[in-house]
Amino acid sequence: MVLVINSGNTLKQPIVQCLTKHCFLHDVVSNYDSALSLLAARHYDLIIVEATGTASCKDNVERIVRQSPDSWLMVVKRPDHRVDGIDYFEIGADDYISNVFDERLFIARVKAYMRRCIPVEKRSDRIDVGPVSIDERYHTVKVYGQTVLLTAREFSLFTFLCRHPNQVFSRTQLLSSVWGYNHEGYEHTVNTHVNRLRAKLDEVASIENAGQLIQTVWGVGYRMSASGYVAKAVLV
Repeated sequence: MVLVINSGNTLKQPIVQCLTKHCFLHDVVSNYDSALSLLAARHYDLIIVEATGTASCKDNVERIVRQSPDSWLMVVKRPDHRVDGIDYFEIGADDYISNVFDERLFIARVKAYMRRCIPVEKRSDRIDVGPVSIDERYHTVKVYGQTVLLTAREFSLFTFLCRHPNQVFSRTQLLSSVWGYNHEGYEHTVNTHVNRLRAKLDEVASIENAGQLIQTVWGVGYRMSASGYVAKAVLV
């Protein structure tokens, strides 16, 4: 998850458009007080700050570093300000972009960091999360020991979500990861498969509303809830 802090509209549009285009989930705030409130409530892997070069901006960046020392902090220079990047590195910034905003350079650096912040795991053919057990070798899914019969695509979708428990994925991200393409016009395909998958999970007799192991995060997408499921089904 990415947090963007902009003190004006100079770079807000290109940064946000770029993150959206490349399917990075992000929040945007226009002042440091709002940023600190969000950081107190949740963790962001990457924080992007639009730098003005003023003393107050540097002080605020330092506050952000103290509030969220485990986040990677990228400072992006506004083209109409003279900023010394060394000052930002000295107060805790991890990266600094000083040239005129370049989408390819910007997104390459974002991707490079986000790859590093994801733990590298040894891939296993077996997945156990909550009441769900999946064995990819035999293409089997069990919920509390009861077998659930899935189509190949339903199995791929459910396996992908279970490999990333509690992580929210947009429909576009699921299209890319499970179907292998990014055309937004096919997002209804994700909805259809999620509904079919939920219906089959709901047939499991040993657990009520098992379909809600796959939860909708309104305005964002879907996630596999490893910590439980809601008592009443919420449809797409």
